[in-house]
Formats: sequence, C-alpha cells, structure tokens
Amino acid sequence: MFSDRESFNRFCIGKYPGLLAYARLFLKGEDREWAKDVVQDVLFAVWKRRFFLRDDPEKVHAYVMRSVYNRCMNYLEHSMVRRKAEEDFAEFVSLARRYYDPDNNSVMRALFDRDRRESISRSVERLPQKQQEVFRLSYFEEKNHQEIADLLGISVRTVDAHIYAALKNLRSALQNI
Repeated sequence: MFSDRESFNRFCIGKYPGLLAYARLFLKGEDREWAKDVVQDVLFAVWKRRFFLRDDPEKVHAYVMRSVYNRCMNYLEHSMVRRKAEEDFAEFVSLARRYYDPDNNSVMRALFDRDRRESISRSVERLPQKQQEVFRLSYFEEKNHQEIADLLGISVRTVDAHIYAALKNLRSALQNI
C-alpha cells in the first residue's frame, strides 16, 4: 500500500487527527498525552508492517483503528493495575505507620522499657534472618528505610515489608509481656 516514504507520510498526515481524536476518547485527563504516543506507536507499527498490509485502504483503516483501540485498552489495563498497586501500597503504609507509633503499638512501647529488653532481644533473635537484620538496622541502629535498602541492596518496599512482618511477629511473641 505504501510504496515509498512519501505515500506513507501522506497517509499519516491524513489519518493522524482522526486517530488522535479516537484515542482521546479512551484516554482522558492526565492520560490524554498518552494518546499521541499511542497513535505514533500504531503508525510506526504500520510502517514496519507495510509490506504485509493489503492494498485495500478500508482494511488498512480498520487495522489502524483496531490497533489504536487495542493499545488504548492495554494502556488503561496497565494503568488500572498500577493505580491498584499504588492504592494497596498507600494502605500498607498507613497500617505500618500505626504499628511504628510507640503510642499505639505495644511492641514499640516495650522496646523502650528496660526491664523487658531481654525478652525483646530473644524474640528479635527468633525472627527470620532478613526480618531480624532489617529490624535491628531500623530500631537499634536507627537507620532510615532508604539507608537500609541501600545497605542490603533491596528496595525500600522490601524493607517496609520486612519491618511490617517483624513487628507482626514480635507483637505475637510479646503479647503476654
């Protein structure tokens, strides 16, 4: 269908505004800028597949429209997964903040009680190795989560997860103190 670059450029110039408007039907708000990327990606894919496309302009148009639709749907699905993960993480952080607050957390209060340090120390030693290591760095060496992540070569989210699990385990182990 496109014998040369010039005929493809004419095709793009003619189709771009309509394809962009179509993509923007799906991608609203902040995602509207992605509509340009979607259309450009589709047109680039058409250029790469130009030798496999039939010379029927209606079929090429249908192929391009379907491609824009599919890429928009893929973007929206990916966006939903990303937003869900961000919401889940925000909820996790909110819960973790409550556990870190010594006023609301019996484990944290017990950490500051000198008479109970021995019980706490034994409970900490019973934690799985990574939880124990992260917990000690955070609460005994007073390193922040980023410092711990850098030191151990893990992500901050992994540090958060280890501390959350350690606090949960310690709360269970120290509930009778």
